[in-house]
Amino acid sequence: MAKILLHCPLNISRSLVQMMEEFCREFNEKHNIEVTIETQPHRPSETSLFEACVEKNELPDITVGHVDDFADLPPGFLAEHFKSIPGRFPIRKELADKGWTDNDGYFHPFVVIPFAIFYNKNLLGKEDIPQVWQDLLDDRWEGKILMPDAFRIVSLVVKTFMKTDFPKKFDGAKKNFVHQASPMEVITAVDEGRYPIGITNIAFARISKQKNTRIIWPKDGLFCMPQVMVYSRNAADQLFEIGDFLMSDKIQNYLALQSFVPAAKDIPMHQLVTDNQCNLRWKGWNYFLQALKGRRLAV
Repeated sequence: MAKILLHCPLNISRSLVQMMEEFCREFNEKHNIEVTIETQPHRPSETSLFEACVEKNELPDITVGHVDDFADLPPGFLAEHFKSIPGRFPIRKELADKGWTDNDGYFHPFVVIPFAIFYNKNLLGKEDIPQVWQDLLDDRWEGKILMPDAFRIVSLVVKTFMKTDFPKKFDGAKKNFVHQASPMEVITAVDEGRYPIGITNIAFARISKQKNTRIIWPKDGLFCMPQVMVYSRNAADQLFEIGDFLMSDKIQNYLALQSFVPAAKDIPMHQLVTDNQCNLRWKGWNYFLQALKGRRLAV
């Protein structure tokens, strides 16, 4: 028996689970290892399943999804409880060249999810469009930037890194950001002209029923969240095949269709990503995890 804990965005979680369950049935027939997949509920009242596993010392064989789950681990915990397998799941050159390879071999990204800024074209002229993230901290945007609920990962990550990267301006500009329910409700509100600017993950940001929104790819790159595979020290080596499946053409092409950045080599990226040179804000694993440590208190 093996266990996978999956914590991915809701808009891809269900499809990923379906494809993984189908693969795991074949995997069980091949290796006689039954695999169960447990998914993190997307509700603020729900306890983090990963935190519960850590507290009980009952770690899943593979943890799949948001890397921020690892930000609050105590010193030495990662090395003591998880496998270091550097190079086992190589990533595409565009990511490797920008420092996305974890040389310690614990975090294996299988996709990177950019968080996009978008605007209503009927409310903003060319001269009004923010060019870099820090522009969103200007006083003129007070109460005008709509984001999903504060507990959702896009809001946590974007506001955490805005505070980390622009500490002098951020605290005085918190009033610029308004939180309102789900990503789709954010999209609808900006599309209908109730807010001039919104922020969601890039797959949602592309949706516009009334065709009134446009995506901004800032000059300093999009904030993002890597989705990773992390293997427990107790995981059987045969389970590496599940990682290979997540890096397979089937999974990677599905993720690329969402305008996410597929980690596997030779998988075509969405035109929206290539047109913007896959420009992501990334300063390395240590910086990323340190910034997210205690993230719920940071914003």
